[in-house]
Amino acid sequence: MNREWFAIRTQPRKEHIARKHYEQQDFIVYLPLILTIRRHARRIDKIPRPLFPGYVFLHLSIEDRRWNTIRSTIGATGPVRFGEYYPPVPDWVIEGLRIREDERGLISLGSKGSTFKPGDRVSVVIENLEYIEGIFQASRGEDRALILMEILRRQVSTLVPMWALKAA
Repeated sequence: MNREWFAIRTQPRKEHIARKHYEQQDFIVYLPLILTIRRHARRIDKIPRPLFPGYVFLHLSIEDRRWNTIRSTIGATGPVRFGEYYPPVPDWVIEGLRIREDERGLISLGSKGSTFKPGDRVSVVIENLEYIEGIFQASRGEDRALILMEILRRQVSTLVPMWALKAA
């Protein structure tokens, strides 16, 4: 049985609810989590949060692709799609995330803090993809960076994991 991964959009901050309901329907669900720091009222807490806020991933066979059921699940808004095309997420992307999980199931993004300064040229290097060059703008927490890239002749700012950056 040939299965593929699909990204499913969830309602804001309802990823865990959607995951629970998909699991109750016997879907194979993946919700990648990272440990983030929350500061509130002079307290610092480390809490797990989704690596991709607003998304979960389902591993579906052709028979499992009941899009109406997937769309109407509590906590979800539906699959990512372009018209009638539902793009699969390559297996190596999910495998790459799972490899980085620790014993608690949290993804370790590596680098503590950034060695880059705003304005530095960087390359975004992800397995099986050609690297993309950009300009480092700022750190976003310990594990993400804001990068300015040129995509389709437009300047686009995007968040990328620190582990995917190297000096250009």
